Amino acid sequence: MRLLSPTRRFGLTAVAMASLMTLAACGSGSDSADAGGGSGGAPVVPANAISGTVAVGAPITNGKLRVLDANGNVVVSDLAIAADGTYADVTLTGTAPYRIEACGYAGPNYLCVYSVTSAAGTANVTPLTSAMVLLASGQSPDTLMSGTATGLTTDSIASAQDQLRTSLSSVLASAGITGTLDFVSSPLTAGSRTGYDGVLDAVGVSTGSDAGTAFVQITPRIGEGNVYMTQGDTSGTVTTTASASSLQLGGLETLFNNMTASLASASACSETSTGILRSLAPGAHMQLGDGNDVARGAAAVAQGLCSFFAEGDDGTPMWGSRLMSPTLGRCDTGATPTCRVSFVLQDTDGNVKPVGDGMAVTQIDGQWKFLGDLLPISLHAAAKAQRTRRIDSTEPVFDYDRALAFDVGAVSGLMCAQVSQHDSSGAATTIAYFKRYGENVQRLSLWTTDGFGNGASTDRLVGQLRGPDDTWVSLPQGTDGDAVVRNFYRGGRTVTFSFFSDGDCSVPMAIEGQTSYDVDVNGVPPVWSAMESLPWPELDADSVSALRNLAIDGGASGSFHAAWSFAHGPLGLDGATVCASRADCGDGGNGRLGERGLSPSARDATISLGNRGSVVNANDAKTLALYGRTGDGVDLQSNYSSCPVTSAGQSCH
Repeated sequence: MRLLSPTRRFGLTAVAMASLMTLAACGSGSDSADAGGGSGGAPVVPANAISGTVAVGAPITNGKLRVLDANGNVVVSDLAIAADGTYADVTLTGTAPYRIEACGYAGPNYLCVYSVTSAAGTANVTPLTSAMVLLASGQSPDTLMSGTATGLTTDSIASAQDQLRTSLSSVLASAGITGTLDFVSSPLTAGSRTGYDGVLDAVGVSTGSDAGTAFVQITPRIGEGNVYMTQGDTSGTVTTTASASSLQLGGLETLFNNMTASLASASACSETSTGILRSLAPGAHMQLGDGNDVARGAAAVAQGLCSFFAEGDDGTPMWGSRLMSPTLGRCDTGATPTCRVSFVLQDTDGNVKPVGDGMAVTQIDGQWKFLGDLLPISLHAAAKAQRTRRIDSTEPVFDYDRALAFDVGAVSGLMCAQVSQHDSSGAATTIAYFKRYGENVQRLSLWTTDGFGNGASTDRLVGQLRGPDDTWVSLPQGTDGDAVVRNFYRGGRTVTFSFFSDGDCSVPMAIEGQTSYDVDVNGVPPVWSAMESLPWPELDADSVSALRNLAIDGGASGSFHAAWSFAHGPLGLDGATVCASRADCGDGGNGRLGERGLSPSARDATISLGNRGSVVNANDAKTLALYGRTGDGVDLQSNYSSCPVTSAGQSCH
């Protein structure tokens, strides 16, 4: 909805810190039958090599490829993927089958997709090949990227392809695919928005694990339904709307290329006929900044965007950046087609920076125009998970927490919002209520059970407000919180925000003609049994020792170096914070000793420190937080805490 700071990221903000404390198949490689796979043909490759395309609808950005043979030997590693998503001429060595991992940015999320091939030829890597690998092996794809390959046989891969094609029959037909689509070897052109690439636009594909069982979830972006799949078993359906073909999604590339051209300079942005204005819908509207002021109309939004690009939120001009090819969210194919899209910049140094959330495009007279905010009110829904590890004791102590975060803009007259989800039968369940804390607040606050923690009251008449800016809804530890999570897996990843004009949440309130809006959740919290296996970064021994011994005088400066690895596959880290955890570690708090941004490829960082508070001794409590986002959109925060004065075996507080 609102423009984001180029450096905005999930971290130890005041809200997050408070929450921390209170939350305490492949083809053979030969050419397949014509499957309507887009304008690009299969690459011509040497007889002993593979080439292909890495795509999520849009090409993957800043991508790297890794290939292993059947015995876990590295065939190639850190091979750069071209800007159009292609890679070429990877010479095969060792024994088939060959496992493929491609990691990079898809919109704002850093993710990895997987594939497998048995011989030379075309080997595409997409979310659907990731699903194929899971359904063939019965294991999460990232777990197969080490050691000996298991479960990936010719028969299991063929069965997985059939299971996927059956579940996607409506989507394949809508994309004009009449032959047998081989998800690995069929022609694919990233960003063409047709054929195979059109299928990637039409559905969202996620993988996960529930009580040790690996699963695939498919949600429609252009249609209805939800599919939940495990090896050999499928429940639910997805259908594509009859009007989907009218979207002409290929025009999105033209729109974003035109908007990129206007980012060349301040004059290019503001030029009347060729600047950003020509790319905007007449009814464009956008919330600029963190307040509730909204720019309305193409001219006002154009002026606001050009001003933002000139300074960002940190005074750094963004001229010369490019808007990345957009990934799609849910589309409305009605009389005026509208689609949610990613709004992400790649700067002149190659860094990827999300600058907007909840953005949309609309189709007017066959041409796509940038609409700005999808909804007339700021509404966000996101999943959060965090692990806190005590690192100063002989046996590490781990605490795990998970939450859902809901952001409801405090527009005039809105006193209450109900957040509900639907299960697989369609029945609605209330997750939380949010109410107005006071007159001069930017968003509604969680209606809690006791006014102390982040437990949500689901009784609109019984509860308390805790503070002016509570957005997190903690899920119970253990299996008690898993029911909400499983409803997202099996009933779809959407919540409904309903609005009321009174504090008792009984008088419906319409906002631009609607008393409720559906919003897709960014990610889904894991079930409790999967928390430990999330891609938490692991500090090396030197970093653990450095944090344990860190000391800094009041008013002094210094630095802290940390290095880490990933035991369960890479995470898209984007920031780090060092805190004296006995003090306030919110933005601007004296307890925040230092912070810096990170790139997903980083495996170490030096953080500049400045202590505005009192002396911090080696035996005092302190915390290093590494934060980022999974490819599925879950915000992860990994905390490493030292508190020698606390008894062994207990958590730091």
